[in-house]
Amino acid sequence: ISLFWCVGIHGNNMVSAVKEPIFRPLLYANTAAYTAGAAQKDIPYVMNLTMIQMFGEFGGSGVTIGLVIAILIFSKREDNRTIAGISVVPGLFNINETMTFGVPLVLNPILDIPFILAPVATVIIGYILVSTGFCPHIVLEVPWTMPPVLFGFVATGGSPMGAVSQLIVIALSVVIYTPFLIAYEKFQAKQAAE
Repeated sequence: ISLFWCVGIHGNNMVSAVKEPIFRPLLYANTAAYTAGAAQKDIPYVMNLTMIQMFGEFGGSGVTIGLVIAILIFSKREDNRTIAGISVVPGLFNINETMTFGVPLVLNPILDIPFILAPVATVIIGYILVSTGFCPHIVLEVPWTMPPVLFGFVATGGSPMGAVSQLIVIALSVVIYTPFLIAYEKFQAKQAAE
């Protein structure tokens, strides 16, 4: 998904035809087990469609809510802070085109690295959180526009640990984006000086 976005093609639209037929049945199997009253250990699948959305697509493709937060905390450039400011509300509903085309992330080799790395890392951490039992299995389909943290709460059947797990991966995404943001702003300052 992120690789397509890096060249300006809507990654989710390109990949959903392959992703959804594979992972949606796994979600429905979890939902069936959950509604039948199965214990957490008896819910069959860690990976499913909502799990990927919960841990790898929050804040938009590339988990860019982490970049928005990193800019609001660490950025010294007014133009980047303005783009991040107008991206907060859409980002809370998992829409990130203002970041993707505003920063831009498209054709940006410095920020494309964390744009690819962050969702991979957050899905791996999410998998670990679920498989160790820290986070309950993801058992419910949730609209993709539901804000992070609330998304985790609902997707896990109302578990606070689902929300906490999403907070953990949000923090991780900020940590991943921050050094690349600093490097990108140095590059921007160098370009402006030329």
